[in-house]
Amino acid sequence: MRIRTVFWFVLLLIAPTIWAKGKSSMPDVDTRIIQLEDARSLGDGELEALLQHKLPDVRYRAALAMGRIGDKRGTDALLKALDAATTSRMRIITVFALGEIEDTKAAQALLSVLEKKIEAVEVRARAAEALGKIVSFQLTSPGAGQNAGPANADTLGKELVEKINQALIAQLPAPNTTLTPANKLLASLTITALMRVRLPSSVTPLTKQLESRDADIRAEAGNALMRLRHPINSAVPALLMTLEDRAVNVRANSARAVGLSKDASAFEPLTKLLNDPSDLVQVSAIRGLASLADRRAVAPLLTFGETLLKQYRQAKTNGSARPAQINLLLELATALGTFKDESIVPFLQQLRAATGTGAYTEIESELVKFGDQAFWVGVENNTPRDWRSAATFAQALAELGSERAKATLLTMWEQAEQGKLEARVMPALLRALSRIKYDGLQAAARRQLTHKEISVRAAAANALTELNDENFKALAAALEQAKADVQSDARLALVNAIGKYKTPQAIQLLKAALADTDARVRRATANLLRQAGETVAAETTALPHDEAYYTRVRRLQSKQILVTMHTSKGIIKIQMFANDAPMTVDNFIELAKKKYFDGIVFHRIVPNFVAQGGDPRGDGGGGPGYQIRCEINPRKYERGTMGMALSGKDTGGSQFFFCHTPQPHLDGGYTVFGQVIAGMEAVDKLTRGDMIERVVVSERNHSAAKER
Repeated sequence: MRIRTVFWFVLLLIAPTIWAKGKSSMPDVDTRIIQLEDARSLGDGELEALLQHKLPDVRYRAALAMGRIGDKRGTDALLKALDAATTSRMRIITVFALGEIEDTKAAQALLSVLEKKIEAVEVRARAAEALGKIVSFQLTSPGAGQNAGPANADTLGKELVEKINQALIAQLPAPNTTLTPANKLLASLTITALMRVRLPSSVTPLTKQLESRDADIRAEAGNALMRLRHPINSAVPALLMTLEDRAVNVRANSARAVGLSKDASAFEPLTKLLNDPSDLVQVSAIRGLASLADRRAVAPLLTFGETLLKQYRQAKTNGSARPAQINLLLELATALGTFKDESIVPFLQQLRAATGTGAYTEIESELVKFGDQAFWVGVENNTPRDWRSAATFAQALAELGSERAKATLLTMWEQAEQGKLEARVMPALLRALSRIKYDGLQAAARRQLTHKEISVRAAAANALTELNDENFKALAAALEQAKADVQSDARLALVNAIGKYKTPQAIQLLKAALADTDARVRRATANLLRQAGETVAAETTALPHDEAYYTRVRRLQSKQILVTMHTSKGIIKIQMFANDAPMTVDNFIELAKKKYFDGIVFHRIVPNFVAQGGDPRGDGGGGPGYQIRCEINPRKYERGTMGMALSGKDTGGSQFFFCHTPQPHLDGGYTVFGQVIAGMEAVDKLTRGDMIERVVVSERNHSAAKER
């Protein structure tokens, strides 16, 4: 009896410890949702069950997670959750999630929500947005589009698509209406949806929105008309009137749209806008005149270019390494090149002389169009020594394709192999040699499969297009060597090259590569094996990260994160959205803490669109050697919004972009994870090649409930 009493006494003492240990091994529900998002798994019914959780925040997060995962098997559960939801907050996020999945099965339910007048305005707004995504055709943006494309429109059928379009049009406010914030959101998301559906019947109602009392709505209407890709001639009179609008974004968007109309009456107004006080409007005027294709535009564009070039040279003399005028000058070079007029050649040559041979693709590519005589003027015998300029020059030489160009390319290749040119130029040279069909390319590429630089080995693998034993043996040996690489770029290129052989030896190598540590390599390998007729088991849904990672990410949601980015054009301060995109924010700040961004340049500047950086290679093709999940959220792309650059879903890494102006066509397709709160003047001045000097991260705790 005494033994039993002692047993229970001891058990009572240790039970709390046992319970605590058991509890610590189980993630809390919020952490578990993050894990499922990261694994792109519905959790075999876990998320569906969480849609019925007693806590509203859990139901909300479960719905958002299902949308982010994008598995159409979750559509029915979300539709049931929509029927059951009694709060606007839950209905909004459920509708948003259905739009992210882009399942045509949800279209009728969303249409009913949109047409229900007793529905909260914010819910109808998100229903409009979701319908636009489900019907939409693919859009151009800073990476591969996320939209479903014309297949969804075909599945829905012409009658239902037109019904959806008319229901969207019915949501647009009368132009003389003073909009509440909720009604403005409805108007904004409806305009974007109409832009995505792209039916000709949208032109007239969108044109009426150019008369809105709200400048943002007028700007979005101009943007939508620009992107409709249908004749917008009926909108030209209204667009011409808005070229004199007080709001910069309205003038800029309308200038671009009216140029695409190709209406001759737009020539004089667009020419006048070259003198607009805003460079955002000026760049749209340049693009508009190029689209107009009126040869009268050459003279005013050249006059404007000569003024800018003079300002650029003066700024260089005054010590500016990269004067901001270069952004407009490059737009001018591209615009003038569309006319193929010999009178522009001296300007292009002067621009190249001022910036340096190979400094900018736009200049070299436009000079190529005028042949050898124009291209070689002012080019010294020595090729550019800077690797980025050398890479750009190599691309231009391949486009030129003359005997002199080919000879220069071979000389550059010899210099690169001898170490006289930086190794980072070799991928561009290999691509150039492939374009000119260099006889010795295969041997040259094989030699580089043992190069210490991962990017060089990847480029060499891509260049080995001839299927022969010598190439196969070299590829197999390189794949074995690449197993030690921290980054997977070379392995990915190698398995793709090996997969073309479809021989028993190739199949064996691919099967071994199914165990690669990188998910990209595993997915590519599995697809190659299936194409070869092999049966490949579905990849397990094991968590991509360890428990410590998910704990850190979860805790990040209760913190306020401020990033201070020191650049060669000034300081940019960014408020990070840790609660909306915790994995993306965690990725960015962990890289920043390792000084990953220090010394990296902004490699892509598109005026009146985005400034993009974060690529260690500096050519748009680099990253940290891994990819992260998208965390799409309802935030909109406004001026100063920070987003994750992609080349397809879940392909983010280290490349990010800042928006110069609102970009509604990016909403719901790219992860928003920050907002510039100070230093937009520095963002506006950024040019290609400007450097990130350092990034400082500041964290402090705050109540996650307040952010929600």
